Amino acid sequence: MPKTPGHEISGWVEEIGSAVPDNTFEKGDLVAVFGGWGCGLCLYCKRGDQEMCIMPKWPGLSQYDGGFSEYLLVPSYQFLVKVDRQTELKPEELAPLTDAGLTPYRAIKKVRHLLAPGKYIAIIGIGGLGSYAIQYARILGSGANVIALDRREDKLKLASDLGADFTINIEKNKDVTDQIHKITKANGLDVVLDTICLESTFNLAIKSLNRNGAIVVIGLFGQEIRMPLFDTVINEYQIFGSLWGNYNELREVIELAKRGVIKHNIEKFTLPKINEAIELLRGGNIIGRAVIIP
Repeated sequence: MPKTPGHEISGWVEEIGSAVPDNTFEKGDLVAVFGGWGCGLCLYCKRGDQEMCIMPKWPGLSQYDGGFSEYLLVPSYQFLVKVDRQTELKPEELAPLTDAGLTPYRAIKKVRHLLAPGKYIAIIGIGGLGSYAIQYARILGSGANVIALDRREDKLKLASDLGADFTINIEKNKDVTDQIHKITKANGLDVVLDTICLESTFNLAIKSLNRNGAIVVIGLFGQEIRMPLFDTVINEYQIFGSLWGNYNELREVIELAKRGVIKHNIEKFTLPKINEAIELLRGGNIIGRAVIIP
């Protein structure tokens, strides 16, 4: 307190400051708020990765207030992505794309060269990020098989509905790695996207990798990750960290959504019900993404 949280934000332009160039935005424009508010001067900002700025600012996560409010002041028009007024995309579908929809998109782009028909990609954790990751694995995976892993059947059902070829309940199956090897015909996984990254999920990923396999880490729930030295060298395992996504990648994600390529699974709550939504989220009882609508 008194910080206002909320970093996945969309809405309509209400007022325009004097620093905004003419004919760029108008009142009533539907916009998504890109969350990586970079300095604009460092190497990372100049190459287009503002989310990796050396002096980062994020709405709702740093000194700037976030979107759990009726109005939000965005310090620069450069952090807005304007969406066509004719689009059928709704603001409540647009907001989750700014992180839940963006983060796995960047992550899978990093390893898409490892995917092809006959290859296998596993998504660990079918929450907000994982539900989009399943879809990107289908879109960017060049025909690779998609495996969803979670400990809840309702989330695995969602994964199947979104295009997963196989699902594994990591709580009900005593030997998950054995189940993975049955699916992959003893070859193992070519790519694992870990949206959780507890020590247990990362260890599962390591034990399940094929030779030259890759793990992309986007979850932040654990404390550290450990890799076996001998196996890592002999099998040429690869590990990628992937942070959020950049402005242009957000535009790409929004374009996919505008074309109807991406499905959304959201639960809507009014602003007075925000604590109820947070409690459901804390208990893992949100299927997909919760969206607050002021």
